[in-house]
Formats: sequence, C-alpha cells, structure tokens
Amino acid sequence: MGKGKVTCRVSARNLVVVALGAYYFFARPQLRKWGTRLGEAQRRLPGDEHIPHPNFETTHAVNIDAPPEAIWPWIAQMGRALTGYYGLDVLKNQGIPSVNFLRQDLEPPQVGQSMDGGFQILAVEPGRLLVFGGFNLSLPLRHHQDVTYAYLLERRRDGSTRLLVRRRGYGYGPLASLFNLGLELLHFAFMFQQLARLKAYGEKHAHLGHH
Repeated sequence: MGKGKVTCRVSARNLVVVALGAYYFFARPQLRKWGTRLGEAQRRLPGDEHIPHPNFETTHAVNIDAPPEAIWPWIAQMGRALTGYYGLDVLKNQGIPSVNFLRQDLEPPQVGQSMDGGFQILAVEPGRLLVFGGFNLSLPLRHHQDVTYAYLLERRRDGSTRLLVRRRGYGYGPLASLFNLGLELLHFAFMFQQLARLKAYGEKHAHLGHH
C-alpha cells in the first residue's frame, strides 16, 4: 500500500508538472496573442513608448462588422464614472455591471483625464485610438506595476474594423514574474468578454444606424 501511495503521488506530481509545462510553453504564447494575425503581436503600437522595456505584454484583436465610428463611442466612454470596461466587472468596476448603452453625460475623452482604477488617458485620436495607463499601481504583498492599454481601430477595405488591443507593463517586486503569470490569465478572461461585447455593441450600433 505504501509503495502504491508513493507511486500515485509521484504520478500526480508528474502530471501537474507536464500540465504546467504545456501551458507555459504552448497555451500561454497563444493566449498572449489571441485573435491576432501573423506579425500583429510584434507590431509597434501607439503607447508602447510609455514603458520601453516591459516584462509583460499581450496583444489581442478582433474583426468587427461595423465601421470605426460605430465602435469608437463605446471605447471613448469606458472606464469613466463607473461606465465599466465591459469585462470582469467584479474586479474592474467595483462589482457594478458595465453599461450596455451609450451615455450622453460624459465629455469626449481628453489627454490627462482620470479614469476608474487609477488610470489616466495618455493619448486620444477620436475615432481611431485611445491609450490609457496607470503607474505605480498597488498589487498584493507590496508589489506594484506600471501598465498601459492601447485600443487601435483600423478601417478595413470593406469598411469594417480591425480592433487591436495591447496591454503592456512592468511589474516590480520579488514575485513580479508570478504576479504577471496570474494576471495574464485574468486579463485573458477580461479581454475575451470585453472584445465580445465591443463587437456586439458596435455591430448593433451600425445596424441601427442604417435603419
């Protein structure tokens, strides 16, 4: 019985090691660039200059069957006055559901404006680009991070939109690498939901605008 238990423990441990290795070397690289095409994750994007030497970076993308002007209003209002970020509201918006309508009470985004979560708008090109970030943001166990987010809308030949989103930053502290790994999984869950909502809202907005 003793040998059997030891064998089971060793097998379980080996299985965990294999699973972690498979995630780190095969699944993780794909999650970090989910939705992108060849070369998009390596592109230099606006906002990269704020953190020249990051120790974490992800790039995600989605095609939206709507023109940039139908999607921009949703991006322009997010993260302001508890509008939400359209994903993981329990973490990103104090548990308050993100709005599913366009607000009329917010001014257009401008450089320097504060956003929820300790962020600040760093660059704006109406209809095309929003870059925001936070610096020296607190994490558990006295860790901190600098992070920027860039949302780039590119018009495709057929008039639809390619949306690229980059999260780029630097984590400080002895456990920064572990925090980065954990936050990558949370960020992927957040982005999966956010991009799905932006796609749905933008396409609905475009459809209503033509009827």
